[in-house]
Amino acid sequence: MKRRLAAIVLAVSLTTLSLVGAGERPPGFADLRAIDPTIRQDIRYATDNNFTRSVVPGYVAPACILAEPVAKALAQVQKALKPQQLGLQVFDCYRPSRAVKFFVAWASEKGKPDPEYYPEFARNTLIAKGYIAARSGHSSGGSIDLTLGKLTPTGFEALDMGTDFDFFDPRSHTRSKAVSAEALANRQLLVKAMQQAGFANYDREWWHFSFRKEPFAGKAFDFDVRE
Repeated sequence: MKRRLAAIVLAVSLTTLSLVGAGERPPGFADLRAIDPTIRQDIRYATDNNFTRSVVPGYVAPACILAEPVAKALAQVQKALKPQQLGLQVFDCYRPSRAVKFFVAWASEKGKPDPEYYPEFARNTLIAKGYIAARSGHSSGGSIDLTLGKLTPTGFEALDMGTDFDFFDPRSHTRSKAVSAEALANRQLLVKAMQQAGFANYDREWWHFSFRKEPFAGKAFDFDVRE
């Protein structure tokens, strides 16, 4: 039944998403490092430090690629945070559509809960519970996963957000009361900073934001993540 549900979700999603084939990066995208090299990057899916515990298909290099207006808006957020000695660190930016399909296939397999990423749920329930989706705004270059931290003399110190990135649990909901008051305040600080630059938060994931005026809305690209 769970596999059938995953197939239905994928089929419905593809009817509303314009798929673009693999190949060279199309015009209109930019490397975040070229726009603002001060934003830290920890691209998890280019490593095995993620919930699948493997490098994800399509991630050739640990690079943040975004639709150019999205990258420029993110640089505005970074600039606005700097006077407070705060800054951003990104975990995922543009995501190839083959990576999205890989996540769906991965989540369709049976597996026990993972205390680091999904402590309360079996792997093959993550789609039905809304933690893994068959379509993603990341594939259009208009969504981003990130966190907030203090800028220190030696670099960057991540703020307490209550959970790590890609922690599939109700505690990751942006307004969850199951985290400390400090973590909740830090989440709201991030949301406010991002909203002021035109981003909207996904309320089930404190780290996920979509650009309201993204130029490629409704499209899903499949070129490699590489600089």
